Amino acid sequence: MNAPHQAHLGAMTSPFASKLGTNYCPLDDEVLQIRALLVEPLSRLKRLDDQIADLQKAIDELAQERESVRTLVDSHMELISPFRRLPLDIIQEIFVACLPTHRNCVMSAVEAPVLLGRICSSWRAISLTTPRLWSRLHIVEPLSPALAGGSSASDRAIFEEKLAQRLKTTKIWLGRAGQRPLSISLQGNWEQPHGDVNDAPVPKTPLFIEAIIPFASRWENIILRASATVLNMLSSLTEDDVPLLQRLEISPHPGITTPRLQQLTALLCAPRLIDLTFGGSHANTQNLPIRWENLTHLSLTSYNDSSLTCPIALQLLVRCSQLQFCSFNFNQHDTLPLVDGVGSTIELPCLHSLYISSVGLPVNGIGNMLRRLSVIGLRHLHLRGELDIGLENLFVTNLLTFLGVSLCFETLKIGTLAFTTYSLTELLRGLPVSTTCLHIVDGHSWGFSRGGGILHDDAIAVLTPTPENPGSCPALQELHITHCRSPSDAMLLRFINARMAASASTLKKVVIKFGREMQVDIAQDIQHFLDDGRLMVITTYTQTQSKAVGSFSPWQGLPDAPELAEWAHTMDDF
Repeated sequence: MNAPHQAHLGAMTSPFASKLGTNYCPLDDEVLQIRALLVEPLSRLKRLDDQIADLQKAIDELAQERESVRTLVDSHMELISPFRRLPLDIIQEIFVACLPTHRNCVMSAVEAPVLLGRICSSWRAISLTTPRLWSRLHIVEPLSPALAGGSSASDRAIFEEKLAQRLKTTKIWLGRAGQRPLSISLQGNWEQPHGDVNDAPVPKTPLFIEAIIPFASRWENIILRASATVLNMLSSLTEDDVPLLQRLEISPHPGITTPRLQQLTALLCAPRLIDLTFGGSHANTQNLPIRWENLTHLSLTSYNDSSLTCPIALQLLVRCSQLQFCSFNFNQHDTLPLVDGVGSTIELPCLHSLYISSVGLPVNGIGNMLRRLSVIGLRHLHLRGELDIGLENLFVTNLLTFLGVSLCFETLKIGTLAFTTYSLTELLRGLPVSTTCLHIVDGHSWGFSRGGGILHDDAIAVLTPTPENPGSCPALQELHITHCRSPSDAMLLRFINARMAASASTLKKVVIKFGREMQVDIAQDIQHFLDDGRLMVITTYTQTQSKAVGSFSPWQGLPDAPELAEWAHTMDDF
């Protein structure tokens, strides 16, 4: 019989068993009786404690011995680790696979390639001698104290130290890339467009341009987000200086001057240039010596002037027969001449993605522009413009005709400022059956409130199948709605349930960002769809604050920049 059972049996045979666990206060003679009763149990308890102490001592000694043996085993197992036996080229491939694929690498020890050199000396040696790990770099110019809101001597000292560190790191990093083609993105600071120019802080971007120009012969992808005046530093380069350049992106900050493509004539002549993104003045752009016939990606934005017009865009498209991706961001007024739709058709057989955004241009002008294009391979269309009052139905007709030509259309993203409630509903009703992704951005995202917005329950109902009607876009896989107010939670629930109940349901993802408070919590009603992995639903309500990345974040300018707390303790640990 074990000890716990004996103790329990003793408690049951005690004359005080009925008093145990109560507030009973024993008499004097009962106290003596209890003391006599506990003599043997106390002795037994002492013996048990001694046995436990002896066993614990033995366990501790065994644990210490085990730790010594474990250390010996681990150290020897490390010697025969499969990873140690991998050929150098395989290890290098694994290291390269650790790099981010959607952007350039940042100057931080929390991710590759810097992180790889922090594991052990051998990994550091391998990482430092693998040029591919260092062929992509995102450079962030530290924000000066004047722009960051600090002007003390200590603020300036910290800034100067950080600036020197970033410049040194840039040169070391690119030097490690050997003769590899380089992908570089530079997030510079901006000129001060207001107030006394003489008192404005001077960006240090030229120092970073000077640091990367010696590597121009190996530039493959260059992304510059900086003030317009910095571009003059690139004018000294010739096309022979950039023989590998394939992608050139210039996205200037708002500043005193507007950049012109003519400042980059030499770079634009690069023999391998196939991807061009530029924001600024487009006066006489069509006359530049660009090998338009080689371009596969073209993105033009007019920020501060009206130099980019629909006619100019069409003139460029005529010359870009190999274009796969095209984006035009117009900034013009309706007093400028629009495209009237008359003219020969422009064949763009390779075009799969078309983005058109406009400020000040009624969408009917864009609709006429679309009528000139033949895009049988179009898969993605993003469209944002402003309502052409009285012609909104004509625009929808032109748009649906344009989309109907495509043999494989998939994704439509639209801003509702170009529509009325009725015309938007008609558009959704007539979309190609091949549409798999629909993204609607209500006008509130640009601050133009029209009461409850353009998107209402009627529009969602068009996408909701019923026993009598299969609904529009039967192949829909993703629905994204941003900044909407009017669609109800009840309508959203009905849409999800109806779509998921369909015999050939294709819906996989629903993302709704409401600009209002929650009306009905639909989480429990759709939980079973989420649990079985058939559907992802993300709903947010009211406006959320954007991420703050700080003055010295090495991720500044990147879409996946982490919040301050995630990088502050490790930033620039290079």
